[in-house]
Amino acid sequence: LTRSLTITSGDQSMFEKAQGEKVTLPCTFELSEEDEGPLDIEWVLIPADNQKKEQIIIMYAVDRVYNHYYAGLTGRMQFTNLDPRSGDGSLDILNLKASDTGTYQCKVKKAPGVQSKKVQLTVLVKPARTKCSIEGSQEIGKDVTLKCVSQEGSPLLSYDWRRVSGTQNLP
Repeated sequence: LTRSLTITSGDQSMFEKAQGEKVTLPCTFELSEEDEGPLDIEWVLIPADNQKKEQIIIMYAVDRVYNHYYAGLTGRMQFTNLDPRSGDGSLDILNLKASDTGTYQCKVKKAPGVQSKKVQLTVLVKPARTKCSIEGSQEIGKDVTLKCVSQEGSPLLSYDWRRVSGTQNLP
């Protein structure tokens, strides 16, 4: 039985954070004596659409960090540890945006060892100011439609209507 590289970050694979916050996606690993090749750590974004290719967002290879592949995160991401050779290839994403929601995969390679781990990130967006209006003539016996909408918010927003004055319950 040959020992090989193992990813040691825990079982948590779902992360929820608010827009504007910072998240650390964990990817710690242990090497084995058999792993002699150069260390290579890649974080990729796996698109929800299976037809599209994975997108490399940051990479550590031959003692250098390459982080200019993915414009959407430029300047907002970094390896948590300045020296990922320490066994920590975790990724920090700063100033989170709704568009950062997705499945991220950490791939660690040091030949012959290769391991990967996926984590799901959901960026929550608080509801924007709600705009409400009334449609229809407000006369006895006529129908009216009360409308409320918010341009932004995740997960999907739900609305709760209550009558706040008057005693009669509406149908």
